[in-house]
This record gives sequence, structure tokens and C-alpha cells, in this order.
Amino acid sequence: MKMMRPSRAFGLSVLFLLLIHSLPAPAQTRLPSAFPPTRTHPSPAPPPSPPGAHRHDEELHFSHPLVTESPTPDTKVRLDYAWSTLDNRADGFTDNLLRLGGEYAFHRSFSIEVEAPFVRSAPNGAPAVTSLGNVEVSFKFAGYAFEEAGLLLGYGLELGLPTGDEAKGIGSDHIVDLEPFFYAGFKRGRVETVGFAIFGIPTNQRAGEEIETEFGYHFSVLYHVSGRVQGLFEFDGVTTLSGERSEAVAHVTPGVKIRPPAHSPLLLGLGLTLPVSGDRSFDARALVSLFYHL
Repeated sequence: MKMMRPSRAFGLSVLFLLLIHSLPAPAQTRLPSAFPPTRTHPSPAPPPSPPGAHRHDEELHFSHPLVTESPTPDTKVRLDYAWSTLDNRADGFTDNLLRLGGEYAFHRSFSIEVEAPFVRSAPNGAPAVTSLGNVEVSFKFAGYAFEEAGLLLGYGLELGLPTGDEAKGIGSDHIVDLEPFFYAGFKRGRVETVGFAIFGIPTNQRAGEEIETEFGYHFSVLYHVSGRVQGLFEFDGVTTLSGERSEAVAHVTPGVKIRPPAHSPLLLGLGLTLPVSGDRSFDARALVSLFYHL
């Protein structure tokens, strides 16, 4: 038998391989599996939380009451108008207060707040006077160690600066108030409770001047009726600890906060403060507040 030359055999082999690769591949038949594929179902979405409720996957945050300070460091602007009156022939008055405040949170645990009050006071039987009151600067520190339980603890210091006019009976022009405070806030479902304890220590007193050291307390209960309406009830008071006078005043404030458009950073607050103690600094005070969170 005659053998082909190597070059001719190699060429026929290459041609045979090219013909095999050019043929269409047979369709593959999928054999039925003994175990059908497992169907996966998406996990059900968690039920919606009630308005204002704290969820464990969210940061703990409190709404701002009307009289009591908020325990949460915020970035916001606040404008208050208060009308108060005391029907007393000896030292009665009607006051109108316009207070502008701003708070900036450098961190969720720390903020600085500044408030400037403008007062128009009309004593009975005397002409009305107008002046800037004592500007207040506060430093607030919040601790989140118990955040998962809905509990917020904190402390801070407020400074009352002598920007008032004593000749007009509005604020002070030399007393610097040091007011350390401690607070706690608890949030569960739709309900928020906040409590503050404040010590008022006057400094820079003049010779022969004795101004009372005071203890103040604020307590607030806020209920989220809906995403746009919040109901409040607050209790506050001040008791003198030392000084020439011994006085204790206490007030209650029912109120409501309304968010005009849904999901708006603007909130409108309305409240009425009434005295519940024998000593009183006014007979009634109406309060209107605007909050704008940045």
C-alpha cells in the first residue's frame, strides 16, 4: 500500500477538523430533575410604624415641645410670640414678647443654641417700655448609650448674658446667669416624655445685692396624633433655693403642634400657660411658635 506524503496527510487532517467544527451542534436536551427548583418568596415588609414612633433601625429623635427644651440636638430656627398678663393693681402688667432663636447641631450629640428676646412691657398706670432682654446661649450634650431602649440622657449649660435694661425692668445689665441642666427623654410608640432639671446661679452681683439661686423643672408629654398633628401637655416651675425672697411658681401648658403641609420642615405650635401655684408671675400666657428644621 502506497503511503501519502506527510504534507498531504497534514492538510487533509486540518480540512477534516474544520468540517467537523462547522457543523451545527446538536440541541441539548434538559433532563427532568428529580427535585424541582425551590421557589423563593420575598420577605414581607415590616408593618408601618405609627407617626413619630422610634424604630430600632433609625436614629432616636424627639419633637420639640413648646415650653420644655428638646433633648435632641437639632439644627433649626424658632420664632416665638407670647402674650402674658397679670391683673394686679400694685404690680400688674401686660407683656408682649418676641423671641428669635437658632440652634446648630455640630454632631448628633452636641449643639449650641442662641435665643434673643425682645420685650414690650406695659405696667399698669405707666407708659409701655421696649427693650432687648437677656440673650441666652446654651450648650447641649446628648448620650445615646440607651438608644435601643428609646431612652436619651444628657446634660448642658446655659448662659444668661446681661443684655437687658434694668432701668426699664426688662432683664439685667450686669448679672450673668449660669444654668447647668440635666435631662432625660423617653420615646415609646406615639408617646414622647421629656424631663429637665435646671439650676439657676446668678453671678457678677454688685455689692449688697443678693439675687436668689433657683431650681427649675420642666416636664412634657407629647403624643403624635397623626403625621401632621401633635398634642402636648407640659408642667414647669421654679423654686428659690436661697436669697431674700422665698417663692415657688408652677404652671401647666396644654398645646398642639401642626405641620401645615405634609413632610414640611415647618411646624406651628399653639399653647396656653396657666399658673397652678399660689405664687404667680402672670395670670395667663398665650404662646405661638414657629419651628423650621434645617
